[in-house]
Amino acid sequence: MTKFQKQMLTIAAAGALTAVTALPAMAFENEFHGLYIFNANFTNMGLSGDFNPGTYNATANTNWGDKRKMQNFLEQRVRIQYIAKASDDLKLVTHFEINNRFGNSNDVNGGGADLDTDGTNIVTKHAYLDFNVGKSFNTKLGLQPYKDTIKGIFIDADAPMVLTTSKLGNYTLGLGFSRFADDNANAGTGYLKDNNLGSATKNLFVMDNTFAFNKDTKAAFSYYLLADNAGSPASAFNALTSNTNNSAYILGTHTKDQSIMLHTLALSGETKVGGINLSGFAAMQAGNQKGMLNTGASAGHNRQFHGWAANVAANMKIGPGTAKTAFLFTSGNNSTDAGQYKGWVSTSVNSYNESGMMIVARNTYNSPTSADGYIRRDVQNIALLTAGYDAQLTDKFNLNTNVGFAWAPSSDTAPYDRTTNLAGAAAGAGRNGSDFMGTEINLEAGYQLYKNLKLQAQGGYMILGGYYKNSTLKTGFTAANVANVTDPENPYTMRLQARYSF
Repeated sequence: MTKFQKQMLTIAAAGALTAVTALPAMAFENEFHGLYIFNANFTNMGLSGDFNPGTYNATANTNWGDKRKMQNFLEQRVRIQYIAKASDDLKLVTHFEINNRFGNSNDVNGGGADLDTDGTNIVTKHAYLDFNVGKSFNTKLGLQPYKDTIKGIFIDADAPMVLTTSKLGNYTLGLGFSRFADDNANAGTGYLKDNNLGSATKNLFVMDNTFAFNKDTKAAFSYYLLADNAGSPASAFNALTSNTNNSAYILGTHTKDQSIMLHTLALSGETKVGGINLSGFAAMQAGNQKGMLNTGASAGHNRQFHGWAANVAANMKIGPGTAKTAFLFTSGNNSTDAGQYKGWVSTSVNSYNESGMMIVARNTYNSPTSADGYIRRDVQNIALLTAGYDAQLTDKFNLNTNVGFAWAPSSDTAPYDRTTNLAGAAAGAGRNGSDFMGTEINLEAGYQLYKNLKLQAQGGYMILGGYYKNSTLKTGFTAANVANVTDPENPYTMRLQARYSF
């Protein structure tokens, strides 16, 4: 074989190998997306969850005094999304997440942020199949994000779910089912264990009806049924003697026999009038919880739910930015009858991004990493009036500012005024009569360094109102003495962030 023949044979073999290896790539489109967020925090608020500035333990030490040391921590979040797209009608979506707080070698996700950075902390965020049947019917099957039609007030979460969407002209019907707890599969003392998967569960049924009148106007009617038959640890069985304003507490502390059936009906809409964008919703809840354990007149009776929520919002272009204002109301429980619960109950994972708040109510944009602490992380028992202006001053520089005024519709769970009731819950009476929680002011400055990289600084400060008056002890004092009573320090947060997305 001549040298030329050998060269031709080599070229032909290489071409054949290239053609064979290219076949899968021709059949599939492989998409990669993701983000990286660095977040440096300087705050007195803590990491995550609901926090209440007006609390202290009269028998131990001050939880939130008039002076708190600033906490500082640095963290990062990486999300990688891979989509295997067989066609426009069929794709597999996967989404993975890595969280690190600098110096932490022992967090729940496996650490990896200590010296030498070894850790196994990658977690699954989404994994679902997305496919169409014909041109008007779509199904998403698996671990996926879902947000309700009422701006996330009931649910804004990643959930194991089956969600279908049918489009018939201007009408869209969304039907979904999620099972987000099965206590037979959970570890821990006290959970119901009858080796029968599916008998002790938390199930959510979703129906969203949306009609688009035109490109600027649409309305939606939604129905959400939360059927909670799960059983929680025995240490929590007597929790129903309390009508606390906390959705996680209500859904998480009952026996299987004290099952909850919660109906949420919501009407929402949006339109554009002139240059003003208007939106809002109204929602009500009804349902019951079986067989309460509390004593007295309601012993063994069902608890009835009567929560409601409402919102109205407007925004319009003014100058180089957008002016916005909004009002949100979610009811708190002010019932003196333990058999009646009048507070708004969410799935316990909800949000209210429209407010732009950083402290008083959960805004997922302003909690891009594990730092997710708010006075109302579970957005319930709050009336919130907000206004703001988002200015795009140049192609690369933006400046956003917001102010919010918050009230607690129910003061039945307000902090105690320790000057009139030093012992607090031990005596029962003497809660603060004011419903005004306070005023939050925040500011965000951002610079688009590159197309995919944004650098920004955020700062938020809340001036606490009469709701928290005289509800704690002076820093350094642990003795329950009226002379030591004071107002809690105002919460604040400052953040430096880098956000890269692709």
